[in-house]
Amino acid sequence: MLSMPSPFEKHTFQNKTYYIKRDDLLDIDFSGNKARKFYYFLTHDFPHIKRVVSSGSNQSNAMYSLSVLAKKKGWEYIYVCDHIPLFLKQHPIGNYHAALQNGMQIIESHDRFHEAQKWCDEESLYIQEGGRQQEAQEGIALLAKELLADIKQHNIKRPYLFLPSGTGTTALFLQHCLSIPVYTSPTVGNGAYLKEQWLMIEANFRAFPTILESQKKYHYGKLYIELYALWMQLKDEMGVEFDLLYDPIGWKSLLEHEEKLDGTPIYIHQGGLLGNVSMEERYKRKQTIIGV
Repeated sequence: MLSMPSPFEKHTFQNKTYYIKRDDLLDIDFSGNKARKFYYFLTHDFPHIKRVVSSGSNQSNAMYSLSVLAKKKGWEYIYVCDHIPLFLKQHPIGNYHAALQNGMQIIESHDRFHEAQKWCDEESLYIQEGGRQQEAQEGIALLAKELLADIKQHNIKRPYLFLPSGTGTTALFLQHCLSIPVYTSPTVGNGAYLKEQWLMIEANFRAFPTILESQKKYHYGKLYIELYALWMQLKDEMGVEFDLLYDPIGWKSLLEHEEKLDGTPIYIHQGGLLGNVSMEERYKRKQTIIGV
């Protein structure tokens, strides 16, 4: 079962103090935001369900966590993605490999949503891409409760939260549950895209998180030397390994904007470290940073 509450640690980076909420340590299979987003499905019974269906990228953290959920529940698992590179098919690695080992049936389609719908019936549980749905609020509300206790215990004055966003679900529900500021940066698309994701969940929230975009536009999944260097620097100085896909963009945005932010930063570590294996392999193959 999930190891709640997750640790809350004080670290220094570039001579500045940051508190890190270590949701990456919740569970080896459901670490980080997937533990929170899928908490409802993990802890409730669904006696009529025989299949879970979802969609997303071919190295999605959600893809793997859902494969574990399906295995635990004894469900069939159908997952739809746009494209699986030939190299990945021939050399399975990371989330893709682990999900296949758990029995995932993966389908390629350029129309992920409609293809996924074809596999849904009255005995199917459809989970939105990245866990972007109302049920995620139950687990994220527990995170909000833990954070309030952490802030009180450490006597943090004027705290604010920061986390990078894919669908932005975790950031949205944290802001809904808390009165303290929540800042986030988009890692898929731009700020306008992120707002669209929020409106798909709930159009009538009283407050949305504040979006901080990096000065440079980073394309999702593309390799950037400066992001890898920042990831290594964070690892060396803090002794904490972050996700290599989302967190470097998040940290870069935070570092660019923090002088204008009032208070003490609390960074939400959302896990996803299994995906680092495939990301580092990509860097090695392309010889952009690490020699093969």
